[in-house]
Amino acid sequence: MKIRRERNDCGGLSAGSYGRTDQPWRSQRSVETKQAVHGWLSTYERLVKSQKFFSSYLTQEDLSRLGRHRTQTALFIDYLREHQVRVISATEGIDTFRDEDDLIIGIRGLMNDYYARDISKKIQAGYCQKQREGIVITPPFGYLKDRNINTIELHPEASETVQIIYSLYLQGHGQKEIARRLNALGRKTPAQLRAEQCGREVCTASKTSDGRYVWTYASVKNILVEEAYTGVLINHRSETNGGKAKRLEQAEWYRHENFFPVIIERDIWEKAQQKLKAQARPANGNKAKHRYAGLILCKECGSPFVPMIRYWNGKRRVEYVCKGYHRNGKSYCSSHRIHEEVLDATVQEFAKTMRVKMAEKQKELNQKQKMWALRKPILDAHILSLQKRIQELEQEIDGIIIEKIGATKTSSCIAN
Repeated sequence: MKIRRERNDCGGLSAGSYGRTDQPWRSQRSVETKQAVHGWLSTYERLVKSQKFFSSYLTQEDLSRLGRHRTQTALFIDYLREHQVRVISATEGIDTFRDEDDLIIGIRGLMNDYYARDISKKIQAGYCQKQREGIVITPPFGYLKDRNINTIELHPEASETVQIIYSLYLQGHGQKEIARRLNALGRKTPAQLRAEQCGREVCTASKTSDGRYVWTYASVKNILVEEAYTGVLINHRSETNGGKAKRLEQAEWYRHENFFPVIIERDIWEKAQQKLKAQARPANGNKAKHRYAGLILCKECGSPFVPMIRYWNGKRRVEYVCKGYHRNGKSYCSSHRIHEEVLDATVQEFAKTMRVKMAEKQKELNQKQKMWALRKPILDAHILSLQKRIQELEQEIDGIIIEKIGATKTSSCIAN
């Protein structure tokens, strides 16, 4: 269901086709699926609150188009009534302003809610069965899916890149060094190949400031831990309930051996996993607290600044470094760093400046408050006089109306 602005034949508004009133050609897509699960859409609420709302009623093909969560849909209909907006179901002949339709609205809400939940369960059951049989929607980097015959094939360039990564890692090179070498060789990244295949970017890509795709520490790590290169397909790693994904135990996964063409032999992959596990750093439980961690972003590449502890001449200092440069080198971003002492001084100076400005604003506010306190009795007296004048005028209007009515009755009696 697309959302856009349009008037219906009766001069009202079709709520299922509402969008921005200033730019109706900018539409939102795929909102009906969200509506079926979460009830009404926030678009409708923005519609009613909008000052550009030009209709006193919303028309729907049926009430299921308005919402399929019985409680939230009923609450939203009450919300529309409070704002003097009626909902009209064209095919069901329902008008929310008619009291006799309240029972039908409740029954329809129950039916729509049950239908959405039943369809959701059937879809989940069907998808789970496909996972047991082995289903691949998007194959990992290194493979191609022929959708005509539904088979998985090796991608010549990508599979060669995967072999290079494992070979360099087992030779003793780290993920950062492997990423630098792949960038120097000009090997295409997973996001780059996906964009070429789909004709557009379909996932978040790491790029330099001039728009070049680059390999990063994370992209190399993702390939090193991917078991699919040994030929194994793993489905049902997580379940979604109420919009939240839950990670499942390995015993609940669906494993399909010899599903993919083998790129990396099992013994090589296991050696890589042992090395990764041996090199993994234990988590420190956030024992080291840094004041500005996660608060500073690089203006050039958008990466956050990470704290680094440096020791120089027996002294310890903390400096913040661009994570993009630290992880991926100068091919990704230039070197940016700042000492924590400099940040402390800058923040303190800013706090002092803001304190002076707030003190001045407080003085201005106090002066205005005193001026208002002095003028309040005069304004109250003026308001009281205006209220008395209003009452006098209302009495005069009532008298004039009574005289008009009396004159009308007299003239009608004379005519009879």
